[in-house]
Amino acid sequence: MRAGLIVAVLVVPAAVAGALIGNDVSTSGLANRSVTAVNERPSPPAASPRAGRDTLSPAELKIAVSGGLLPLGTKSLLTTETTMRHGDFKWNEDGVPAGKLTIWVDLRTQLISVFRGGHEIGTAVVVYGAESMESPTGRFPILIKSRDYHSRAYDAPMPYSMFIDNTGVALHGSPMSSRRATHGCVGLPVEFARLLFNAAKIGDEVQIVRSGTGSSAATHLTAKS
Repeated sequence: MRAGLIVAVLVVPAAVAGALIGNDVSTSGLANRSVTAVNERPSPPAASPRAGRDTLSPAELKIAVSGGLLPLGTKSLLTTETTMRHGDFKWNEDGVPAGKLTIWVDLRTQLISVFRGGHEIGTAVVVYGAESMESPTGRFPILIKSRDYHSRAYDAPMPYSMFIDNTGVALHGSPMSSRRATHGCVGLPVEFARLLFNAAKIGDEVQIVRSGTGSSAATHLTAKS
């Protein structure tokens, strides 16, 4: 196993999902997509400073950042023992001090990571928008939070919504499946969305990226497994 990093591998390349801003929609046309997000995480180091975490060496972090897999300043990742699939998540704040909260979403790997002071406290598989109405990429602040938001446009619940722009794009709780997509939002497992909603505040940063498929950085990391 790799010494301390996450490389999420899609069984089928992610070119994909749903439509415009709003709640999740069923997309039966994605039957051949068969996306599985795979966490290739290592066993924790023998002298890990925090149980259940993998620490990163400077070299590993440099490679991950250059490949768009992790944000600069990442210090540790949650250990995941098995493949993560839609609906799976981990949340563990134990031993992580108070600090700046940042949220990292990778549309290619279909994973979200929540960091506090550089330490990952939560990770989950997400659903997102399709080619026709893609989820935006870039850096966004959380503008509005709504615990029980209901989409008027799609007459559907969007629990624990955290809106990041003025067109209606939000991170929110969603039904989870490899055959589902959103109208441009980032859909999260509902319980994970609740935990993130409670931890995040207005102004916290959300960065949405699409890491480079087949990049030399990703290949290098995989080769170290």
